[in-house]
Amino acid sequence: MPGSKGHSWKILGIGRGAETAEKAEKYMRELNFPNAKVIALQNDKASDDKFIEILKSDEWDGVSVGGGINGFDDAFEKEVTTLHWFNRIVNLVHEHAPKAKLIFVTGPNDIADAAERVLGAIETPTETV
Repeated sequence: MPGSKGHSWKILGIGRGAETAEKAEKYMRELNFPNAKVIALQNDKASDDKFIEILKSDEWDGVSVGGGINGFDDAFEKEVTTLHWFNRIVNLVHEHAPKAKLIFVTGPNDIADAAERVLGAIETPTETV
């Protein structure tokens, strides 16, 4: 079970819906990720400012970007504005939390597995052709 040993990782999760964010954070805590924080964002300046403030508030080990932002959630229409938003989010993480690893998920149910895959995996070099 993900998180069964407990994790001290500081994970910031972002998505599009407030209710989904609340459920995702509760789910992470149930799986023994006590330092997980999940928030809902909109594609606007106010949310960017909120996101930047939270990114700067801690030393995040990982930032999880939900499917509604990264384009993998079929509940949301595929739009070029969402692609631009996703691009902006990635660059905000790079700028304001450069040590955080990016964790891309399809939805809230795979945050824990994705976090363990990205933060707990032993990275092996990829062969080049």
